[in-house]
Amino acid sequence: MLTGDKFAVYQCFGGDLDARTRTAPDTRTLLSDAEWAMIDDLRMQIAVVRSGRASEAFAMTVQQRLDEIADADLRAALWDSALP
Repeated sequence: MLTGDKFAVYQCFGGDLDARTRTAPDTRTLLSDAEWAMIDDLRMQIAVVRSGRASEAFAMTVQQRLDEIADADLRAALWDSALP
C-alpha cells in the first residue's frame, strides 16, 4: 500500500529517482523503486484525467487503482500534486 509517508519521500527528491539513488539510496527501504514508479505512473494518469482529455472509463480505472493501492492521505496528495 502506498502511503502519504512514502509520497513524502518521493517529494523530498522532487520525483527525481536518479537524485534519490545518488544521494540517499538507503531510502529504498522506505520507498522501493517499484513504488516510486507507481507514484510516477499515477501522477501522469491523474494529470490526464484532470486535463479533461480522459475517457470516463479511463478516469474510473485510475480511481479504482488509486483506491486499491493508496491510502486516503496519498489519494488526496496525488490529486493535488498532479500536473494540471
